Amino acid sequence: MRGLELGRFCGQILQKQSFVSLACHCIQFSPLSASPVSFRCSLLHLGCRSTGTSSSEQSEVNLTPNNSKAESNESTQKLLEILATSPAEQQRPSDMGHLKKVADSFFNMGFSPAQMMQLFTLQPSIAPQSRLAVISELLLLGLSIDSTLKILQKHPEVLKLSAKHLKDRGDVLRRLGFKEGSLDHVAFHYPSIFILPHKRIQAVEHLLREKCLFTVQQVSKILQTCPNILLEDLDYLECKFQFAYFRMGVKQRAIVKAGYFQASLAEIKNRVIFLERLGLYQTPDKKGQTQIVNPKLKRIIRASESDFVTNIACSSIEEYEIFKQLLAREEEQRWKHEALKVELLDLESDGEESDTE
Repeated sequence: MRGLELGRFCGQILQKQSFVSLACHCIQFSPLSASPVSFRCSLLHLGCRSTGTSSSEQSEVNLTPNNSKAESNESTQKLLEILATSPAEQQRPSDMGHLKKVADSFFNMGFSPAQMMQLFTLQPSIAPQSRLAVISELLLLGLSIDSTLKILQKHPEVLKLSAKHLKDRGDVLRRLGFKEGSLDHVAFHYPSIFILPHKRIQAVEHLLREKCLFTVQQVSKILQTCPNILLEDLDYLECKFQFAYFRMGVKQRAIVKAGYFQASLAEIKNRVIFLERLGLYQTPDKKGQTQIVNPKLKRIIRASESDFVTNIACSSIEEYEIFKQLLAREEEQRWKHEALKVELLDLESDGEESDTE
């Protein structure tokens, strides 16, 4: 009886371990001379599952091959086909080895296959190497891949810029106080910042420094929180500042702290004049004194319309809407009156010149 049980036990062991001899036969190496690493790699090649037991522990290792490399190679191959058939490559015989290096560079920078396909549909006439240089420079400025893609989607002409131009623009923005995080935020929401003429940026900086008398730190804060002013008309920007400074009596520090330039001048005027006519706002005198306590600038411009009307103006939406319509008519009549005065002055000057002649 013992012999029969022993025979069955040996048969079970041989049945369970039969894959080892099969693996050795297929890989053609001696199990005695093979290292555990080479044996494991061979099993990986065969897609086998190895199970070993010992007196102290039992472990199971899943040796199923990883398909990520195969998927990456497939994506690279598709990208190479797109690059090889692009207009830039049709102008000369395509070098697949060169194109593969470009594709690998994008993979190494963190672009997914889908992002790379999307990227190479923009400005297809641009050579892959030039495209790589521009995008590398954008990433070196501290931009994320998402911000870089958004910039290029909104303004694909950025791909035509030189790497030197982007580097110089980055130096200008850093001088204005844009660090990596703030630069990424600005580039994501206002991607045209990279194609603005340098003179335009200088003009805005000059206006804020020389005419509005903001400090260097205040200019940096304004541009970081309100980068849209780089796209606004300079006269409009100056009028917006003058309304806060002269009409509202608010100084530079409070203007910056309130994020004043984020709001439109029309909405600011509507709210301030509405409060004035309700007796809830008063322009300070030369000493900065008022007979009432004015609401803070930040509350006036940052509150939602319903919150402004209800909690600050203590009025109703219907009354505020009627006021805005009446104020618009007043503005229109004022502009017509100003235009008529200018026209009369021009006629008078023309008459004087004719009498002199």
